[in-house]
Amino acid sequence: MAKTKNKRPGKPRGMSYADMLARKRMIREAVQEAADDATVQLRADMATQKALWLAVCSVADAYGFGPERMKKFFIALQENNDEITRMEKEVDTDYAYEKLRLKAERVTGMKIEYLYEHEAQDYEG
Repeated sequence: MAKTKNKRPGKPRGMSYADMLARKRMIREAVQEAADDATVQLRADMATQKALWLAVCSVADAYGFGPERMKKFFIALQENNDEITRMEKEVDTDYAYEKLRLKAERVTGMKIEYLYEHEAQDYEG
């Protein structure tokens, strides 16, 4: 039995031209969504980095911290990060963040709220 040549290269058998265009559109949209997600993540990482740099510079400016004290700060930062990571794995992320929030309140003596907490409450209620 002779094989028939596909008259439309790249078009799978049994798939209409409309199906093929829809499939290509879905692939393009998925690629665009992945690119958008990567852009959002990059912007979030850059904002986090900026916040950390601002915190480090502000601590140094406010209290005259030099390299030795800043090394202690970064050691403590790593230890706190290790602790929250442990809690996320052993319990869950919500628990770990709440423990971090409570510690932030304790060490600052200030009420600490989640970012956009009020907006979320307004949306729910």
